[in-house]
Amino acid sequence: MHTMRNVRNAFVMLLCFTLCATTAGAATINIAWLDMSPTAITTPVPNASVFVVAGVGNVTVTKSIGANVSDTRSTSPSFTIGSVVSGPNTYQWTNYEYFGTILNSGPDPIVPIVSTVTYTFPATLSAGTVYVGTIGLGATTSFGGGASTMTVNQNGTFLGDFAGAGGFGPSLFTPGAGTFTVQNSMTAPGGVNPHWNSQLAIVRIDDPVSSITIVHSGIRGDGIGANIGFVPDGITSLGKSTWGRIKSLYR
Repeated sequence: MHTMRNVRNAFVMLLCFTLCATTAGAATINIAWLDMSPTAITTPVPNASVFVVAGVGNVTVTKSIGANVSDTRSTSPSFTIGSVVSGPNTYQWTNYEYFGTILNSGPDPIVPIVSTVTYTFPATLSAGTVYVGTIGLGATTSFGGGASTMTVNQNGTFLGDFAGAGGFGPSLFTPGAGTFTVQNSMTAPGGVNPHWNSQLAIVRIDDPVSSITIVHSGIRGDGIGANIGFVPDGITSLGKSTWGRIKSLYR
């Protein structure tokens, strides 16, 4: 009897290790994107606006908008709810919106115009708890060629694109020492998709930060956007081991 029990227990432990290997470290991480209400959709975000974020506190948004550039609080319905999978983890959200900018007019050949948006936090936030989501970046070979980009001077990890709308181009993520840039990976003449809009790129900030500045560099006629998101309590839903459940079946 003891021998049979030992064999059975050894089998259960092997089964547990096999199953647990597929779930160990896996997590579902909920990103809460900055909600810029009461600013109405399609209207400019007032400079030095303060927004309250649960678990973080007051977030102050300051902006420096380039010549001939308009800015608005914007949404794109097919991107509001989504998720990406990176490694064993799933990153998901239900409220994506973005600070949008568009260069209304400019010279030929195309010259990108820079605007900056800075998000200042009430304290230093831990590495891995702040995220950046960029969207709508275009690139063209027309009018001398050019591309819209988003740049952040922090270390970041690209977690993937969320393909909320068909026909958008994949994002090109370029990391560097203490910086990263996102742009459309495709380019072609004219102003049509897939090279005229990029998918929603999700980037995790890997440094402790007390503020984040996103540099919007936009070419003429290209509406682009970005927002920051938070996981104030870190990982919100850890993957559960199956050991307790399996063991109870063989007691």
